[in-house]
Amino acid sequence: MEQDQQPVIAFLARDAQRIETAAAHVFLRGDTAYKLKKAIKLPYLDYSTLAQRKSNLDREFEINRKEAPQLYRGVRPIVRGAAGALRIGGEGEIVDWVLEMQRFPDRSLLSDVVEDGGFNDELALDLAEAVAGAHRRARVSDWDPVSIMAALEEQLLKAFESQPGTFPAEDFGRFASLYVDRFRRLKPVLVARGKAGLVRHCHGDLHCGNIVVIEGKPLLFDAIEFSERIATTDVLYDLAFLLMDLLRRGERRGANFILNRYFDLRRKEETPGAAATLPLFLATRAGVRALVAADRSKELKGKAADAARREAADYFYRAIGHLTPEAPRLIAVGGLSGTGKTVLARAICAEIPPQPGAFHIRSDIERKRLYRRKETEPLPPDAYAPDVSAEVYDIMLERAGDALSAEWPVVLDAVFAKTNEREMAKAAAARHDVAFVGLWLEARADEMKSRVSARRGDASDANAAVVDKQLGYDLGVIDWHRIDASGTPEETYERAMRVMLSSMASTSSSVL
Repeated sequence: MEQDQQPVIAFLARDAQRIETAAAHVFLRGDTAYKLKKAIKLPYLDYSTLAQRKSNLDREFEINRKEAPQLYRGVRPIVRGAAGALRIGGEGEIVDWVLEMQRFPDRSLLSDVVEDGGFNDELALDLAEAVAGAHRRARVSDWDPVSIMAALEEQLLKAFESQPGTFPAEDFGRFASLYVDRFRRLKPVLVARGKAGLVRHCHGDLHCGNIVVIEGKPLLFDAIEFSERIATTDVLYDLAFLLMDLLRRGERRGANFILNRYFDLRRKEETPGAAATLPLFLATRAGVRALVAADRSKELKGKAADAARREAADYFYRAIGHLTPEAPRLIAVGGLSGTGKTVLARAICAEIPPQPGAFHIRSDIERKRLYRRKETEPLPPDAYAPDVSAEVYDIMLERAGDALSAEWPVVLDAVFAKTNEREMAKAAAARHDVAFVGLWLEARADEMKSRVSARRGDASDANAAVVDKQLGYDLGVIDWHRIDASGTPEETYERAMRVMLSSMASTSSSVL
């Protein structure tokens, strides 16, 4: 069937750069890209006829222009004129169809940006907003979420078991045991999420190669159009592909930023307890990629085949890693304003297992949420009254408890100036039978004032006057680990990690 497309391929390839994927040819010419579906039929897609290619291109255009309207221009016919010459559009016999797109700059795929070292915190936050927005707009489905995951479970178990050369039997046994047990325990959660409208027609293929960064902003494109079944899933399973891909590329901090920002943006639909689904979803995404790589290795030879098998094994063992239970913990980072609590908390979150790290619950954010203000919008003085602060701490601990109940770690970020506030955090860990670490940051007064005065675009309202006021607080007995935070953020982080690694149960109050 593909042979019949050779004249069309030759026509489109003239004066153009050609890129071939598993199911399409893309031709880059000037500021335009033309996508031609291959005339193929696979178990999961059918582009074998002209009508089917046209129908799939139409769906691809409709689906993707919702999130990236500036990229998608329309579906165009390839026609043969009276003289037999081919052209795009016009009168004549239609011999094929192409999707016309705006060509984006070279090295602008998110995968390229990561590889080139251009992935940063701001981009991670923007990515979370893009994905959260797409999920908010996605069409709700009444498909059974347990059946969706059961089909994936069956596919993975059968395929892994049948390829002991790539997926050793002993390790497959561990994967199967972990996967089946995790899925069994999560079935009631998945059912509840389906009833809550969290199974939707999603992107379906949300990895770094299907996100482009233009003028610093991410755009989701190339969503699955050929299979309603593949694209319809729990929204967190859709998110899990991006998180898994970033983690594999070494972007732990970015993945953690996305996790926290996504859950913050979707508070009406998601609570931290939903993180219970992430190990299963991340493992499934990694497992599917392992199968894709294993299948690709069978079509290759020599070093290319070996590389594909290594890739398959890497994904396979990552899947096992995501399923392997990790004991949750509660870490509280306290200290007066300007000691660097938030900088440290963010760094710690990305390193706490399981990946993609802990929930970061910050008092400044919860206070702004309580008053329905934007994060950078200042609050009036009465927003910091004792009764309001007590309510903020209650909200923080409630959210922390929800995450801990789902066996997910939490980092609390607040001043914790009062003894009872510190005791409440420790008691929350005891209620959920998890390890607790309290970190108390200390810095010179001049350094604290300098830091708060230099802040821009931050949720904290603290200034030098606030620091002066806090310096007069009666802090009581501080039995948390006291850490000198007067130096660089890197030095503070190293000190904090030494404390955490040395003894999770330690309550030493010596200054490091």
